[in-house]
Amino acid sequence: MSRRARRATDGNGTGRAAAAAADAPAIARPARQTAGDQAEEAVFEAIMDGKIPPGSPLRLQELAEQLGMSIMPVREALRRLEGLGLVEIVAHKGAWVRPLTLEDLHDTYFTRLNLECLAMRTAAGRFSAEDGAVAREALDEHVAARRRGDQVGARNAHERFHFTMYRACGSDWLVRSIGPAWRNSERYRVESMRHPAHVARRAEEHVQMLAALEEGDAEAAVALLASHLRSSVELVAAGLDGDPAATRVHLPSLDELLPRSSS
Repeated sequence: MSRRARRATDGNGTGRAAAAAADAPAIARPARQTAGDQAEEAVFEAIMDGKIPPGSPLRLQELAEQLGMSIMPVREALRRLEGLGLVEIVAHKGAWVRPLTLEDLHDTYFTRLNLECLAMRTAAGRFSAEDGAVAREALDEHVAARRRGDQVGARNAHERFHFTMYRACGSDWLVRSIGPAWRNSERYRVESMRHPAHVARRAEEHVQMLAALEEGDAEAAVALLASHLRSSVELVAAGLDGDPAATRVHLPSLDELLPRSSS
């Protein structure tokens, strides 16, 4: 998600800040990523693609040699991935990819359902023609990337599609809050995408969700998104080991996600 420029909020300060910004030299975007960025992206994609399976140890020296860089940026990358919930680091013991568990699956999608359905419900009353065009372009790229076997391109376009819808809610903090759970859920979503029937159904739901937002139908948009997310949970849960008696986070019902006003 892109960073937004900080804005002045007081009356007189706004004019002064704008004048200063006009006189200040533009800050050029770096021509290339830092080594830490490159390491984070490489390890993230390897986890998403299953090249580094859940539960695998992440040895700094080994990763640094594979990536052709020093240990320092690799250590930085693992810290960032720990912040996303993908990696676990314990002092004096090392780092490893967090395992896929039923408990984590439910916790992750509990968070996604609550936050993303709130964003969707709010976005329905604010969704513009421009938002629709951007979302449709991302959706077309997602489909095209899948057809040509570009998993990374498909994953990135899929994220752009969803977050274009969510950003229409107008709350930067809500959209930022969705990010960590989204990234962690990608590991589970990859598992669900191994089923062709599920892939076809999800493609239809994407089109229907976008149409609901364009029509300003909040209830339909939320219902479609909730079904979209719940189907992934059900499909992935069937393939995960776990304690049936374990207490898990309750996934919210559609009624809970679409509160009715009391009469």
